[in-house]
Amino acid sequence: MFHLSIVTAEGSVYEGDIEMLVAPAVDGELGILTNHHPMVTKLGPGAMRALKPDKTEQILFVNGGYLEVLNNKVTILADTAENIDAIQIEQARAARASAASMLKNAKDDVDREKLEEELRTQMIRERLAEVNQYKKKPSV
Repeated sequence: MFHLSIVTAEGSVYEGDIEMLVAPAVDGELGILTNHHPMVTKLGPGAMRALKPDKTEQILFVNGGYLEVLNNKVTILADTAENIDAIQIEQARAARASAASMLKNAKDDVDREKLEEELRTQMIRERLAEVNQYKKKPSV
């Protein structure tokens, strides 16, 4: 087991011991287990999954920030982090549609690049909300 702390500008999002962490680094998913070598990496948008000692999973959507591993402690300073249970599908769809609409009206390459990143982020967030809703549906 190792300790995980997730912090945003708004405050602490998660604090506790976990057995495994899968995080979205900018160049792909990163898996962390107990006694992982020290490292620092930049986070991208995506799902972060933490396996708790009771074998339940804590799943968050994170977007940007940094992850540090040192002496069986993982510290995440995230730009944004939210529990996927809190993501409303209709709001996520609206945010994606808004980003797509703004992208159509981009005035220059810098603006276009930022809006393309925002669109990708909102698409990932929407997809996570849909998968989460699907998992919660009772089986027939």
